[in-house]
Amino acid sequence: MSAAVIEQGAYTQGDSGARIRSPLTIRELLTPVFYYRNEALLAFLLPVLLAVVAVFLAQPMYVAQSRLLILLGDDYVFRSDVNGATPGMSFDRAQIVHAEMEILTAKDLRAKAIQEVGLSRVYPAMANEAQGLDKAADQLSKDLTIDNVPQSNVIELSIRNRDPNVAAELLNTLVKLYIERRRSIFEQSDLSSVNGQRDQLNTRLSEIEGELSKFSIDHGFGDYPSEFATIQTQQASLASQVQALDQQLAARSGRSSVLARRLNAAPAELEISSDRGRSQQLDELTRNLLDLQNQRRQAGARFVDGYPLVADLDRKITELQAQIRSAPAQQVTAVRRGVNPVRQQLDTQLADTEGDLAGVRQARAVAARDLQAASARLTELVKIGPEYRELVRKRTMLEASFSDLAKRSEDTQLSDTLSKSKANVRVIQAADPPVKGKSGRLILLIAGLALGVIAAASVILISTTFSDVMVTPRDVEQKLDVPIILTVGLDEDGRQRRRGVRGRSPRASYLTYDDSKLLLRLLSSIAPGPGRVMQLVAANGEEGVSSLLLDLALLASTSGALRVLFVDIEPSEYGSAVEVLGESGAALQRLPDNKVQVNGGLLHMTLPVGAGDRSMAEGQWQKFFDQARRDYDLVLVDCPAMARSAAGLIVAPLVDIGHLDQSGRGAQSD
Repeated sequence: MSAAVIEQGAYTQGDSGARIRSPLTIRELLTPVFYYRNEALLAFLLPVLLAVVAVFLAQPMYVAQSRLLILLGDDYVFRSDVNGATPGMSFDRAQIVHAEMEILTAKDLRAKAIQEVGLSRVYPAMANEAQGLDKAADQLSKDLTIDNVPQSNVIELSIRNRDPNVAAELLNTLVKLYIERRRSIFEQSDLSSVNGQRDQLNTRLSEIEGELSKFSIDHGFGDYPSEFATIQTQQASLASQVQALDQQLAARSGRSSVLARRLNAAPAELEISSDRGRSQQLDELTRNLLDLQNQRRQAGARFVDGYPLVADLDRKITELQAQIRSAPAQQVTAVRRGVNPVRQQLDTQLADTEGDLAGVRQARAVAARDLQAASARLTELVKIGPEYRELVRKRTMLEASFSDLAKRSEDTQLSDTLSKSKANVRVIQAADPPVKGKSGRLILLIAGLALGVIAAASVILISTTFSDVMVTPRDVEQKLDVPIILTVGLDEDGRQRRRGVRGRSPRASYLTYDDSKLLLRLLSSIAPGPGRVMQLVAANGEEGVSSLLLDLALLASTSGALRVLFVDIEPSEYGSAVEVLGESGAALQRLPDNKVQVNGGLLHMTLPVGAGDRSMAEGQWQKFFDQARRDYDLVLVDCPAMARSAAGLIVAPLVDIGHLDQSGRGAQSD
């Protein structure tokens, strides 16, 4: 038994697309195995016992084997007449081997082999039955195995029988009859027909040769493939040549344009050299300055400073000194000019480029003319190609057919005396009586074990799927569509909680103080504030839910000093919670509104609600819990088991947190 705490608001208020499911663990997978172990063990033992019985009843079967080598000869070559539209066609190796296997599996061949060996020896049980030979032939098809050894021309045959000597004899007889049968199938030779087809092919071949010669002369070629290849090569070469000449034309045209522009921009004459000497202007200004300075000395000797003549001479001297400072020290005395050598070089290069350009244009015109002629010839060859190839195809076909028929004409007489079918089949290994038989006991036993495991797994899966018992917390999530927040397991000894049954002495509960505080803290985190409501409900009866709820109520009212209301809904036949406490010696005091005070403390209990004269409609439960939230700090709701009543589901939407107590042998942990 394990307890699962369910948060009611997570599904009633949250988004269903974001629900959190408990993880799938190995413990979740193994719990149903231990819960349904008896049914699974029974389902496992039944196939195993049947396999053991089959092992003891199994009798050995002897398998005789033989191998045949199929040689690839002319038997599987299709020959058409001279007027046929398709040439001779042969089968591949896989088709040939498959055809031989089809001959071996013929029903009349099996029946004839059984007749020669004896039906009473091969299948004694069918000897006296009506149509026993037909049934024996059908049974032999099951006992006969014909396989092609991969990537070879070898056929492996095996026959099962309870008698090793009969198995070997029957297989050798079947091989002998097979060789005779294929001889009658492939023995078909007509010498006159072969010679007539050969003569027709010879006449037709001569006509085709004449048509080919006339066609070659009319279109001017000796060998069409060589002529076609030569013209193709010539056309490709000329096309490349024209392309190269076009590139050269473009390059030379561009060079000519650039040279012409540069020639027009270059001057005809250039300054070659120039002579430089002392500036004459500077000499003249210097002489004038010396004259003025001489006149200033003379005037200074005759007149005082500031005299107009002296001032005028000073001004002129200052101006001449400024002109001397700004005058150049040197000047060009002579300039010599000549013809521009760059213009002469550009003129020479332009003349050379224009000459090359004219030559390339002429070469390009010739190459283009030759390319046009080659393209016209190639077009002509392409146009007559289908007709030529048709003539060649007919000639090749007739030559090949004529060669084959000529060879067949020579070999036909010899093939009439020799059996080609026998020559193309070799018996590599004849069948010998097997020494050791195979009973298949190990395979039967393994199959029985495998079926047992599959049956046990199927029983567990079906029981888990269709059972109403919720074995694991994950089952609770899937079947009730509510999330599991917490699971509380049994103690290490696996002892159950007390059930609070009338007439039985109550046992100590395993709900400790820490357990109760954990549940109360969880309740306070989900529904903060006073007036919290918690519901406990069991999947099946006698799970001890009432005892757990009484323990929690007593601990909360005494240690937690909380006002607690214990709501007892539809108690079991053993009595209500009030009766259980009364029989345990608790002091009970009757209060109004059908409530009882326990030991004069903070714990109040309701008389049984929801049954008899205290039944309550669904709409009244809301008012009841609203009033209880205002009067008490904690309201504990004890509901009947889900297997007995649906009252727990009716009350569930009105509580803050639900607590589901699971039942079952597989849920004894957490």
